[in-house]
Amino acid sequence: MTIMPADLPLSSTGIAEDVQEAVNEVFPLFESVQNLARLGVSVAFEVAPSRIVATIRVTADAVQVLPTLLEEIDDARPGQLPDGKLVVTGSMCQGTVTLRVLIPQEWVTAEELAVLTGTAVADPSNLL
Repeated sequence: MTIMPADLPLSSTGIAEDVQEAVNEVFPLFESVQNLARLGVSVAFEVAPSRIVATIRVTADAVQVLPTLLEEIDDARPGQLPDGKLVVTGSMCQGTVTLRVLIPQEWVTAEELAVLTGTAVADPSNLL
């Protein structure tokens, strides 16, 4: 997928067609999003010219999905937000989508998160 900057003049007809196309493409995703919601995972997308950011929140009830989710993220890096919340950043779709996965604070330590993302090595028998 290649994202091109929108620097061409836009027509109102073209914009209306793009909105209709986007709406039509969202409906098939609805079932997948509902399945995630049932598991306790939410996804929010920010779309800007040449940029897509997906913020994924995993609840404490859904932590069993976290290791599998992190395996799918390219260049996963653990970190902390200014408020102390743990987060994993990385990318997907050939690096064109930036991902932020917010981790339940009570579920994992920063050290365990580093092991889960492959940025540190530890004896797994005393983790999780």
